[in-house]
Amino acid sequence: MLVKEHAEYPEPDQEDTSRETLLPEEKTENAPPCAPPPQKAVVFCPLPGQVRHLKWWVAKIFVDNVDIFDMYAEMGNDECTEMQLKFQDSRNPSVFITTPKVGRTGLNLTAADHAVIT
Repeated sequence: MLVKEHAEYPEPDQEDTSRETLLPEEKTENAPPCAPPPQKAVVFCPLPGQVRHLKWWVAKIFVDNVDIFDMYAEMGNDECTEMQLKFQDSRNPSVFITTPKVGRTGLNLTAADHAVIT
């Protein structure tokens, strides 16, 4: 019998200086009027557990600076469509984390600037 155990992840090291290099620069009041659109990325992880772990890691590192969306194969069609639309309509930097199994269902993420396959 397979038993799923709740995974606990360590807190990020507060003395880690790489965290500052990953955070976006602060917006200045003198920003140009026609700022470029926010960066968006889609990340494909092979296993659902990796999706949850990556979502946790991105949330800890980027706190409130990035919108995080995730989608699993177990989600219903309505939930998947809603998640895709939220990602595409987001006006903030965003990360969409999913599995390749979801990608086989005709996933259309034209709003993404970057794609990462792990």
